[in-house]
Amino acid sequence: LVIDPSIVFCSFSGSRSDSWGFTATYGPDESFFGGGIVFGLSGGGWPGSTGAYETTYQGGEFDIGIIKLTPNGSNRVYATYIGGNGKDQPHSLIVDNQGNLYLAGRTNSSDYPVINNGGVGGGLFDIVVTKINATGTALLGSRKIGGTGNDGVNISDSRSQNSLQRNYGDDGRSEIILDGANNVYVASSTQSSDFPGTATFFQTTFGGGTQDGVLLKLSSDLNNILFSSYLGGNGNDAAYVLAQDPVSNLIYVAGGTESTNLPGSQAGTVGPSSHGDIDGFIAVINTT
Repeated sequence: LVIDPSIVFCSFSGSRSDSWGFTATYGPDESFFGGGIVFGLSGGGWPGSTGAYETTYQGGEFDIGIIKLTPNGSNRVYATYIGGNGKDQPHSLIVDNQGNLYLAGRTNSSDYPVINNGGVGGGLFDIVVTKINATGTALLGSRKIGGTGNDGVNISDSRSQNSLQRNYGDDGRSEIILDGANNVYVASSTQSSDFPGTATFFQTTFGGGTQDGVLLKLSSDLNNILFSSYLGGNGNDAAYVLAQDPVSNLIYVAGGTESTNLPGSQAGTVGPSSHGDIDGFIAVINTT
């Protein structure tokens, strides 16, 4: 037990234009990955590195900016833009054993980069899941996922004190994790009653309110949605965080809810019924 941990490194990363850090993670060699939003070129842009996937600003209000640093923070391994002609925002990062970076976030860019079976989303904000190779030079997979409403948006696309946007409930909050086979799980929220792929899984229809939580499982190359399901009741719901039990492989999802009929609520649990206003929730779901 370390009572007073020492700082390994602390460094600025940015430009003369605004940049805002949103999320970070680590690689198998303890390298550091940071992700946030980076703005346009007035006064100087995000320091994209030579040979990176995107070295120039892609337009719109802001792009995703990704940076990778060595474990001691002394060197930049790569820095890249990812985005299109609208708003692009990362919410969560994770790295596989080969050093490939996966990100989950949202975009309303019509030209956000998708590859292979990447889809085109629904036209408003869509959830994005993107895989970047270990050197930051190429996308190995990327797709937009969404219906006709806003997806990856918690209530509204700006921070307020409205409904679930309190405490942990930022306007954009999703999480991405990997299982032992590098299948990809994403927890987020959707305001689409036609969210793709939900027709045959544990909750096939939109629960109600403005939004539901949503849970996705994708193949490691992001080419295929293995399952997609709503998670919500008659009020507003959002899924924020994920974990997997290493023994049973069951998926644990947590978030916030205003619903009085959250599906699967069971007698004998800590909270089988709503306590009123906004509750947290935990759901346990199998890998299929």
